[in-house]
Amino acid sequence: MSLAVLVYVDNKKEFIEELGWLYRSMLASDVVSRGDLIAVCHPDVLPLLPTEKNLVKISAVPYSAVHPEWADYGYINSIANLCDPNVWDICKRYDHVLKSDCDTFVAPALKAFEPSTLCFGFGAYAYEESVRRKLSECSARWGFPHSGLHNVGASVLGPTEFVHNFVLAQLDYCHRLLADEFKDFHGQWPGWCKNVLTMYAGELALRRTYPQQCSLGLLDHVPYLSRRLASDVLHIHAWHTDQFWSKHAYRKGEYANVNIETADRNSLGGYCHWLATSTTEEIRQWVSKNRL
Repeated sequence: MSLAVLVYVDNKKEFIEELGWLYRSMLASDVVSRGDLIAVCHPDVLPLLPTEKNLVKISAVPYSAVHPEWADYGYINSIANLCDPNVWDICKRYDHVLKSDCDTFVAPALKAFEPSTLCFGFGAYAYEESVRRKLSECSARWGFPHSGLHNVGASVLGPTEFVHNFVLAQLDYCHRLLADEFKDFHGQWPGWCKNVLTMYAGELALRRTYPQQCSLGLLDHVPYLSRRLASDVLHIHAWHTDQFWSKHAYRKGEYANVNIETADRNSLGGYCHWLATSTTEEIRQWVSKNRL
């Protein structure tokens, strides 16, 4: 069954670089054999992206640029710009959608995986009791008593209709949270904090849409060297970490002496380093010799 991997690409060189990581992971895992990478892009980014068979590019003015209430919160673009009807006219051609971020890598297990419902990873925004209490209060106030499920990850995979309904609900809760909780308040993480408003909205959206039809733990894995690529790892997220593999350490040149030829590509950290360091053509050549 077909799959669309859906991301938003802002006008930052880091986003463009990370999109290359994600695309190369789709080549290496052969996920391209069942679908495409759909990149909803800042208009200035469009001419900077390569022309690839499995890369669909959609130009979109950032939501935060045309909605003043979101002017200081660029994270909203990764939700709101992906809710545009024109985007979903394309996504509906596919059986499944993985909505994610550019700084991610799909794993080989995703190629054959066919979700029957929504799949997520784990987030890290609600470890404080005060935050969990606030989320439960908001959910009840807006008509859906909370089920107790917290720390829902940033990425979501599922049947196209399910993902579409989820992201629309997530955007709705972004607006509600901004109006009711963060209009004149910012807060500080790990407490109740505007910085992770989109994550709060995702948790509330799941409660409203498919709280009894979801699986957690399959996406957004941390790229640790100690974790192996296996059938329970579908997707890796380059979260902030002080262990190998860290995108920040990589960009600082701290891995310059790591030999990609001998790096353990069967570990999450080694797999990410290999894909970040290699060129797209090098991955194509590897695939032609070592088809997974």
